[in-house]
Parts: sequence; structure tokens; C-alpha cells
Amino acid sequence: MTDSSDPLNSTTLKAAFAETLKSATSSDNGLEFLLMATADGYCLCDTLSEFSDIKRDSLAAMAASFAGISDGLASQANKPAANGSIIETNAGLLVCKQLKTSRCEVVLLGAFSKSTNHGIALWSLNKVVTDLLAILENYN
Repeated sequence: MTDSSDPLNSTTLKAAFAETLKSATSSDNGLEFLLMATADGYCLCDTLSEFSDIKRDSLAAMAASFAGISDGLASQANKPAANGSIIETNAGLLVCKQLKTSRCEVVLLGAFSKSTNHGIALWSLNKVVTDLLAILENYN
């Protein structure tokens, strides 16, 4: 039986999340992979290849920590709560978005290719966030 007090325990909800991430990753927007984690750092689902050497659990924990640090940094700078953060690398962008509802908080991490600009990365990830929030809002 699923604990209804925590919607993130639902296998049906996790399957809906996974399908949304898979669909977003398959579009041609420079998105290499997506990873969705709980606010306390546990991986819910991802689109990493089964052959990837990326450690999902470590990445989920770091994404959640990065989201928390972003909130703290924004607060210290007298800015409203952070909605997301970007890391620029020589190999592309990592964009972290926080999804907060009255029932739960999750973190979405997107990895984008070097050819993707900030605008496309943010637009792409915001679309995924909109789709995920719709799933969360319609979940009973």
C-alpha cells in the first residue's frame, strides 16, 4: 500500500515522471539527460543511459544540495527564494530547477550540450517543470 501522505512514494507517479523525462530528453533541444530527485537527495527517476558511468545517487544528492545552497545564497542576497540555478562548464550547461507544491518538493537537473545556449536550456527545462507540476497537481 502506498503512503498517501507522501505522493513521491507512488510507483504510478514515478512512472508518469519517468515518461515525461524520457519524452523531453528525446526532443531535439540539446538536452543530454534529466534527473529528478527528492528535496533530500534521493533519485526518483532519470534518463541516463544504463551504460552511463554517472552515479545517479551521488548526482541526486548533489543536485538537492545545490538547490539548497541556491536558496541560501538567494536569501543572503535579499532575493526571493531561488527557483533554479545554472552551472556553466566547458562541455555544456547543468540547470537545476526546484519544483515546490503544497504536498512535496523535488529537484530537476538537466544536462545540456555545449551547443545549447542559456535561453534554450531554460525554456526547455521550464517546459518539463510545467509538465511535471501538472502531473503533481492532478495526482490525488
